[in-house]
Parts: sequence; C-alpha cells; structure tokens
Amino acid sequence: MGQIPAGLSLVEDSAGLEEATVIPVSGTGRTLRIRSPEDWIALCRAYPLEVTASRRHNWFQTTGRIGRWVIPDWEQAAERWDAVHLTVLGYLRSAGRALAVDAGTASVIAGWDPDSILWLTDRVREIEGPRQIWRRSADQLFRAR
Repeated sequence: MGQIPAGLSLVEDSAGLEEATVIPVSGTGRTLRIRSPEDWIALCRAYPLEVTASRRHNWFQTTGRIGRWVIPDWEQAAERWDAVHLTVLGYLRSAGRALAVDAGTASVIAGWDPDSILWLTDRVREIEGPRQIWRRSADQLFRAR
C-alpha cells in the first residue's frame, strides 16, 4: 500500500507533480479496501452524502449521466473505519465511471490516486525517522534523499 515510487507515477490529475515526500508512520486501524465498483457502491449506500449541487456539472461532463450524485460521508464512515484504501485494481475497475448506488443516485470515484489511503481517524501518527524525497525526471523516478 502507498509505496513510492509507484505513488508518484500513479497520480490522477497530477498538475505536473514532480516530487513526493515519504513520511514514516506508526499505527494500525480498521481499513476498508475498495477493490471493485461494488465496494465503493456499498460504502456510498451505507454512508451517503448528497453532492449533486457541487458535482453535477463536472460529473455530467465526464459520464454523461443526469441525476443525483453521492459520495461517502467520511465523518459517518469514521465511526466504523479508520481508513479507506483505494487499491490499484479498485481504481482501474471504478474510477471516472458513473456507479449506480440506487435507481436515481450514482457516484464517481474522482480525485483519488490508485493505491492511496484516506485516513479518517488519527490512529496513525508520524514517527521519528528520516523522510524520503522522491523526484521524477522525464520517465525516471529516483530517491533524492
């Protein structure tokens, strides 16, 4: 999960990202893994947050779908999960598509990078230790320090 240099290569909408910092952490928690569209849909059904007003235009442009849109309500999800991990396979199967949550509602996985983790609680903390700086140069990734 969340490894560099893969994390620097697999970035959605990177806007020219050329550097990443790896920070050592410690801790564990209850992690939900998104491996398929069904995993995301189940999360949206369990903790729906309507975002139609803010996402309608962009998601229609991307998917062509007209209707209501939801994303997971992260505050509610944090009552059960400490983190959500979007696997590479989950990203490839799901991202950028309209995923039907119910008859009139859909969701999109957007703005997430493959193999990334969204921490919902503070179960993981930064620890003492050297940070790693990774850089991209043309098609090559290297550890800068």
